[in-house]
Amino acid sequence: MALNRKNSRRIMIEEEAFRYKVSTTRPDEDGKFQLNVTIQRDAGGSRLEVRGLFTRNFWLDISEPGVKTSKDYPVITPRHIRTIIDEAKAAGWQPQKTGPGFVIELENESLFSP
Repeated sequence: MALNRKNSRRIMIEEEAFRYKVSTTRPDEDGKFQLNVTIQRDAGGSRLEVRGLFTRNFWLDISEPGVKTSKDYPVITPRHIRTIIDEAKAAGWQPQKTGPGFVIELENESLFSP
């Protein structure tokens, strides 16, 4: 079953349409939110699930003293989705094949570094 069009975004990569959805979990005890990223070909196939990415909420941190930088509040952009798809394919994800979801573990430092 393909990702719901209403709650996902479309992106074209190498003349192939994909849909992706980004959501967050509840904050943990450190105030971090886990980013849930799911990607799938628009025509169907296996889903890609990304684990290990975290962000914070600037508005929840506004009252805390200290310098705040953009690296503390990463945002997933289409450029990041392309990078994730490329890394997943290199790790063995075959988006056109149906079957169980493919899970890839990433870290903020590897994905959000300039």
